[in-house]
Amino acid sequence: MVVGRWVTEEKHQIIRRYIDASWGARQKFTSQRTYIDLFAGTGRVKIKHTQSFQDGGPLAAWHIAQRKRGAFTDFFIADANPEYLAACDARLRRQDVPLQSKVGRAHETIDWVLPKLKKGGIHLALLDPYNAGHLHFSIIEKLAAMPTMDIVVHLSTGDIQRNIASGLELAHSPLDHFAPGWRDIVRKMSSKHAMRDAFIGHWKELVSGAGMSVCDTMYPVRNSKESTMYWLCLIARHPLADKLWRAACQLETRSLF
Repeated sequence: MVVGRWVTEEKHQIIRRYIDASWGARQKFTSQRTYIDLFAGTGRVKIKHTQSFQDGGPLAAWHIAQRKRGAFTDFFIADANPEYLAACDARLRRQDVPLQSKVGRAHETIDWVLPKLKKGGIHLALLDPYNAGHLHFSIIEKLAAMPTMDIVVHLSTGDIQRNIASGLELAHSPLDHFAPGWRDIVRKMSSKHAMRDAFIGHWKELVSGAGMSVCDTMYPVRNSKESTMYWLCLIARHPLADKLWRAACQLETRSLF
């Protein structure tokens, strides 16, 4: 998979830093320490305009967790593309990862992974879809059933911005899956900026209704032209997770909007 340099220099760096910082919490859970990626991709990326290859999200997560105590005991990956998943599966198995994998869309494979999670374990899920419409809110609701669950979310601001205005006029919008009920909130707003803010606010309320909260620190990942591609955010319950996420995002000082 070909990606921009910002993917590995920023997104993967923040995720690695968070996993590395949270090793102390993980090591306290001896029953199960899981990593979950329902949009796993190929497990390896090529940096655009270069001949450089780097680990994709699952491999990067596995390698950083191995450096300290509290390594993952269970690793679950899924992807809708069977060829991508086969490549990622093979790469992880060569590293002797305790792996289980499943082909399918994330809103379906979540029902495969949930019965495999122990309520007495600690779990980290990465939800990194190509667009907001692929991230059904039901996935977050189901993951929130676990008492100790952190969820790192790729929040596609560009996709949201593009689809808000047109979605108000359609019977069905890709955003309906991401934030059910969003139209009633957004249609009251008079500008695209206000619509986006209201949409994200509504999504945060849905997360709160599921018993978790979105960390205030939402990191804007920007491309080489300094345009915001998406935000990285953390959904969690424990104040320590919030604290560690804030520290992981201190690559540089950035405002949210």
